[in-house]
Amino acid sequence: MFMWLCSITIPLHIAKITASIYLSILLGGFILPRLPKLSLSFLVPASFFILYLGLVCGEYFYEHAELNEQLASRQSEQIQKDLFRMSHVIESAVMTQDFERIEQEVALVSTDQNMMAYVILDSASEIQFANHIIWRESNAINVLEGYSADKHRASIGRNKPNVIVNFERLSIQAYYPLNSNSRFSYSNMVELIYLEYDIANLLSEASESLLKRFIEIWGLGAIVLTLFCILLHYAFIRPLTQLSRAAKNLDKPDFNTNIVCVTREVSTLRDYLNLVKGRLFRSQKRLNDAEQRWLFAVEGARNGIWDWAIATGDVFVSDRWKEILGYQPYELDNDYSVWESRLHRDDKPQVLNTLQNYINNQHDEYESVHRLRHKDGRYIWVLDRGKIVEWDELGRPLRIIGTITDVSGDVKSQRISVDKPNHNGLTDLINREVLADQLYDLQVLSRKTGQFSALLMINLDNFKLINDALGRQLGDRLLMQIAARLSGSFSSAGTVARLGADEFVILAKNFGHDIDQANKRALALASEVRQLIGRGFTISEQNLSITARIGLVVFDGIESLEPQVLLARADSALEQAKDSRSNGCAIYQPELDQQHVQPIKLQSELKLAIHNKQMSLVYQPVVDHTGQLNSVEVLMRWYHPQFGYINPRKFIAAAEVTDYIFEIELWALDQVLLLINSLQQMNSTVPVMSLNISSRHFHQDHFAHVVMSRISAAHVSPKLLQFEIAEDIFRVNADDARNKIIELQAYGINIAMDDFGGGSCGVHQLQGISFSQVKLAAVYLEEIEYNPETFNIVNAIVEFANKLNLPVVAKQIENKKQLNLLTHAKCTGFQGYIISRPLDQDDITQLIKTQLSLSVAP
Repeated sequence: MFMWLCSITIPLHIAKITASIYLSILLGGFILPRLPKLSLSFLVPASFFILYLGLVCGEYFYEHAELNEQLASRQSEQIQKDLFRMSHVIESAVMTQDFERIEQEVALVSTDQNMMAYVILDSASEIQFANHIIWRESNAINVLEGYSADKHRASIGRNKPNVIVNFERLSIQAYYPLNSNSRFSYSNMVELIYLEYDIANLLSEASESLLKRFIEIWGLGAIVLTLFCILLHYAFIRPLTQLSRAAKNLDKPDFNTNIVCVTREVSTLRDYLNLVKGRLFRSQKRLNDAEQRWLFAVEGARNGIWDWAIATGDVFVSDRWKEILGYQPYELDNDYSVWESRLHRDDKPQVLNTLQNYINNQHDEYESVHRLRHKDGRYIWVLDRGKIVEWDELGRPLRIIGTITDVSGDVKSQRISVDKPNHNGLTDLINREVLADQLYDLQVLSRKTGQFSALLMINLDNFKLINDALGRQLGDRLLMQIAARLSGSFSSAGTVARLGADEFVILAKNFGHDIDQANKRALALASEVRQLIGRGFTISEQNLSITARIGLVVFDGIESLEPQVLLARADSALEQAKDSRSNGCAIYQPELDQQHVQPIKLQSELKLAIHNKQMSLVYQPVVDHTGQLNSVEVLMRWYHPQFGYINPRKFIAAAEVTDYIFEIELWALDQVLLLINSLQQMNSTVPVMSLNISSRHFHQDHFAHVVMSRISAAHVSPKLLQFEIAEDIFRVNADDARNKIIELQAYGINIAMDDFGGGSCGVHQLQGISFSQVKLAAVYLEEIEYNPETFNIVNAIVEFANKLNLPVVAKQIENKKQLNLLTHAKCTGFQGYIISRPLDQDDITQLIKTQLSLSVAP
């Protein structure tokens, strides 16, 4: 028994030591980087020996377990054979009443020293015969430690032997029922043979033999592995170490590669080092040549280069940089003051602040449109861009390289003289009249060359909102910077023009002879324009993010078209580009004219919509999980006698770019106030009426005063009203938006956040604001039914809102499966066609009066 325990303990101890060594190596190599790096001369042999030891130990434990199972199984089979013979002996003895024979057989079995217990029991577990006389006429439960009465009865009940190998006791236990169904029944006297056989010695002898064999194998393998490691060292590791030392002098004349390499791989590495040495010298020469070519390319693009060493203040400016300001190459020193002293005094504070913010890592890039003093005393407009290219060990910037582009022909100050009738007053880009001439000329050029040309109409998203929120002066600065960026990047490819407050046009030529290829190149150019505008702008310490939509017309000039026709087609494509599926760019197709009502047409029709009573309101209930009315969302509808029902997204988008959005939203407020008064006169419990307020209207200076004046005049409690605002109100003047929300809430008006989770604003901007509702962005409902990941995101958003004590309303629910999932997500309110369609005024009045519950049962 002791030897068997030792045979298990010794390999376990070895395995623990092995694991400790291997763990130390891992910690030394990865977790504790301060320890010295391990040499391959040690690491490779150690890894091989650890792996080999692990394999040997694993094989030993596996074979040890298999051997124990085999020995126990073999002994169990022998015991069953002996018990079978003994059952026949007992049956014969009972028939002849020869009980002495049973005594003899039991005594014979007792001669086996490994037989721990061999007893014959009756139905009451009383021992009738036993290999130890002292046990006779005793109850087996009291004298036999391994005996189980339950297993006794189970074996009798099944009338089948039960042989158990008990490795905890290192024994085999057998419950063998005697045949009680024969006509010579002896069940009243004896019914079961129970034995327990000791297998400890058997397993110990086998384990000692196995351990001895594995020690011999391990020792022989260790010798072979040692010889292999020695061979590996001289054939691979030693020459590799020599090559590593030689590689330190790769760029020096004394580089030595006279190293004996036995293996092909190391020999190849040595040859590659020789090749690298030659390539290094050639690369250094090419680098010098490339630097000269790069300088020539930048100079050829008419851009001036500047290179500023921040720590020392040294500034290198290229000859082209000096030429832009009217100087000869030898007339200006390489000093920081050369640039700063020539900044216009009105632009200087903003430019220096923008540059310092970029150096302080507050902005992703440096870009500025400002004026520099020319040699002759006048000021020219330049587009100045820069990028940090070198940092110290602490991450502080050391060097900035940038370019300036003369954009005086494209950007002028707001006080531009009026003697330029063909230019836009703010950005000095050509206007519609000159653009028409350019379009005629471009069609003529396309006919002559046989190549396609393109018209790109660029519309700036939310420019009206930025202009109203920040003020017209900063809005003008933004337009100037956009104009400079466009003209600085694309003026060489064609003509850049400005049509209106937030629209630009690019005319581009030479798009090839194939229409498909021309379309692809036009889309690529449009994508480049969107990326250029989407990089963001910094104006007066305001970080502005603006996007653009682009409509394209590709033409070959064969069909001579009026400029107004081309612009109208571009406008149609622009409307298509506003669709979320278009990726922000769309090429004109003839069928677009039938599919879309032109925005310009909508804007003109909006003037008459309210006065001609074409506008109306509908009301969609918002209910809780019990179906009780929680609030009512007020929605606008426009029925046009010519175009029929117009999509609200279209006419609201058209209204937002004009001042009509103020008029129709205030009209909707007045209608809701009238409805509330009507309900109160009927003594009905009025639910909260929720109106959508555009971001542009919300940012108007007098918005809060105007709406409160109308509410007070109608004698309606502000608590019965709720304004739904979108996340994009925080894009511009987030502090002003926050203050206005708090002001409205102080009056008692409920404020709800629409499209919550849509990603239009950062979470940190919601701090300190308590919304009455947040409406889950409808985009999550598109895949919630079949995409578990979307459902998990919805769960996370709802849980996040609940932690902020924000009630979550799920809107645009269309089927029961969506409703079921949103119910499980623990949304607070529900809205959509599955619950109720938008109701007219009579229907919503009836619903409120009757106080009916709407079904939300999934």
